[in-house]
Amino acid sequence: MKLSGFLAPLVLLGFFLALVIAGFFISQFNLGRSTEYKQAKVVIKEETFSVDIADRSAEQRQGLSGRASLGVNEGMIFIFKDSRYQSFWMKGMKIPIDIIWIKGETVIGFEKNVQPESGVNMLRLRTYSSPEAVEKVLEVQAGTVERLDIQVGDKTVLSYN
Repeated sequence: MKLSGFLAPLVLLGFFLALVIAGFFISQFNLGRSTEYKQAKVVIKEETFSVDIADRSAEQRQGLSGRASLGVNEGMIFIFKDSRYQSFWMKGMKIPIDIIWIKGETVIGFEKNVQPESGVNMLRLRTYSSPEAVEKVLEVQAGTVERLDIQVGDKTVLSYN
């Protein structure tokens, strides 16, 4: 079947627009792991975690959303410019996590086994807030806090790769 002279440019334009829209959604919703994160190591209780660094607002908004898995010694460290109360939610999350609140180098609290809330309206998602102002938040595989017996007052060491 041959397209008429008028129809062919419209089909090409439609195809181009579809590619642009697909690219937008891939970049906005991070379908797959981003390779743009800087890397670091975090040590807690003599256990070393390889973590992605989220120190820019776009990275912090994305967080671990969309990730299908997280290894035992993997995670993400959120580093904020100043110390303040931080709140997190599970928007777009597919995996359960532990959230560890860090002030300076000290664990000041945590949320254990935080579950994804797929299908829940964004306005009804539960929020998890730090018990006091923090500069860092570490997200790791659910069960890590219990597995390592992490306690308030434990020290952390952050080193950049």
